[in-house]
Amino acid sequence: MNIIVLLSIVVEANQPITIENGQILDKNIKEVINPPDEAALEEALLLKELYGGSITVVAVHHQDAEKHLRRALAMGADSALLIQTEASLEPSSIAKIIAQNMKDLSFDLILAGDFSTNGGSGQVGPRVATILELPIITKAERIELEKGAVFVTKESNGDLETYKGSFPVLLTIPQGLHKPRLPILANIMKAKQKPFEKRTASLEQTDIQTHSFHFPVADRKRIMLQGELHEQVSELAQLIKEHIQE
Repeated sequence: MNIIVLLSIVVEANQPITIENGQILDKNIKEVINPPDEAALEEALLLKELYGGSITVVAVHHQDAEKHLRRALAMGADSALLIQTEASLEPSSIAKIIAQNMKDLSFDLILAGDFSTNGGSGQVGPRVATILELPIITKAERIELEKGAVFVTKESNGDLETYKGSFPVLLTIPQGLHKPRLPILANIMKAKQKPFEKRTASLEQTDIQTHSFHFPVADRKRIMLQGELHEQVSELAQLIKEHIQE
């Protein structure tokens, strides 16, 4: 069984970000593999241990993300494909690039995190499935393979539901489903010798590009309450009432 895991590289949580001329200054920003995608990779590794097969990790990034994909190889993936772009892209363009670059890849199963901590839209996996005309099951919590079919259990409105699908299929994995394993030193060294391919996405493959970033500006009204305490309380109550009605 050939498994592809879609990885996104995101800014590590709780970091201060500097924006200059509408662009994020990348120099001092630490990036990591998107946590839900790490959970998807761990699920792929568990499936490989149970059923055999190979794992290819695929990422689209506007910078050199080789070290992050090497980490995925050290965790147990067999090969990696990094598709480099000139700029940060929106989910629709990322999905299109991934789909176009998977035409020469053999796969039975595609796994992806159910959202990215950078944007939280959860679009890439479903969009890839749509472009490739694949069935998709989201938020898979348990995956079993049997007689050429995949059985997926997920929670829905407090109940557990099990779906049966045929290959190839795309599944999204929720954050926190698995704690990703830490690569050991021996595997880190082996990862340097594993197949690693870099490609460049052409401009024709991108529909939408991020134009600029900015922090929202909050305009605050500074109002001084006058008069006696009971008058201030009455005025404050009126201001709150007017604000609620806006």
